[in-house]
Amino acid sequence: MGPNRAMHGPGIDFRPLALSLRELWKAGICCCRKALPALPFFMLLLLVGVVYHLAAFTVTVSIDGKPACTVRTFSRNVDELLKELNLELHPKDRLTPGRSSLLGAATVIEIEKAFPVFITADGSTAEIWTPPVKVSDLLQESGYVLGPYDRVEPGGLTAELEATAWLRLVRVEKKYMQEIQEISFTEVSRGNPALDRGFSRLVSEGRNGTAEQRIEIIYEDGVEVSRSVVETVVLEEPVDRVVEIGENTTLVRDGREMQFDRALLMTATAYCPGTPGSGCPLDSKGRSFCTGSDNNGYTYTGKKAVQGLGTIGSPRMVAVDPRVIPLGSMLYIEEIPGIGKIGFAKAEDIGGAIKGNRIDILYDLHKEVARFGWRRNVKVYILTSY
Repeated sequence: MGPNRAMHGPGIDFRPLALSLRELWKAGICCCRKALPALPFFMLLLLVGVVYHLAAFTVTVSIDGKPACTVRTFSRNVDELLKELNLELHPKDRLTPGRSSLLGAATVIEIEKAFPVFITADGSTAEIWTPPVKVSDLLQESGYVLGPYDRVEPGGLTAELEATAWLRLVRVEKKYMQEIQEISFTEVSRGNPALDRGFSRLVSEGRNGTAEQRIEIIYEDGVEVSRSVVETVVLEEPVDRVVEIGENTTLVRDGREMQFDRALLMTATAYCPGTPGSGCPLDSKGRSFCTGSDNNGYTYTGKKAVQGLGTIGSPRMVAVDPRVIPLGSMLYIEEIPGIGKIGFAKAEDIGGAIKGNRIDILYDLHKEVARFGWRRNVKVYILTSY
């Protein structure tokens, strides 16, 4: 440090307004010898202090909101003080007041340090230095033009940036298209007390309608991310399909009133027990055409396989699919055209080919089976009281 500089505060030199104390002392002595022979030495020191106090400014430097130092200086403006303090600023640092501003008593210089912000947009990433700033202001200052639906992640446009950050500008585009869509008709069911339970009747066919849909498609950075219907205009209303559902559970035959759980339209076939005397053809291993190796004359439930008279006391025997008609159920089978009356029957047997809505009616003789034919449609009631 040179003899003509005094240190005030860490790393700061202050140059006296005129001469160093030693030079002033010498000048004072000379002055005292020639002009002020009676001036005390302490008055001279006081004069030097007053001159120093009146000529220097007290300045506080604050960096990022925190006081860094307070100095007394003879610098005339902010720029000179920064040079005196050897403070080098980044071009993007925010300085308040500006470099050309004159210093005065109790001046406060605020420095907000710049930091890098990385912005990814439109397929590239840019590094931008900035002091603390709002995201929207930084984008505008940096030349980014936002569309009406664009967004910034994270934080959004109103977020305040105070340190290094990574931002993504998402370009959002909305497009619209029209599509004609079919409106499916609805099936409406209504009860009909005159129709047997288990049966249904089509009253009127349904018809689909049409509608025009306005579809919004959202793209983010050129990639479709969502598609949704924002408006629907019905062009043609659909017409309901109307079906009547049977509700009747009462059956009257030969003056007898009976109750039934449901009625079924079934495919009927015929079989015989396959026993000797039934006339059923046998193969070389003694298996009958109708019952195969189960031609022992008994049903699956262990009852003797006899045709029956079709009355309550002597019902006909039939084979059923137990998943459709439970074994042991009492049935009433309507008259079959060309065959005649069947009447009451009981589900006592099963068969390998009897699946779903199929029923196999037992006859004593195979010739009756042949007369019955291959398949016939028949209406069957599952009785609950008779």
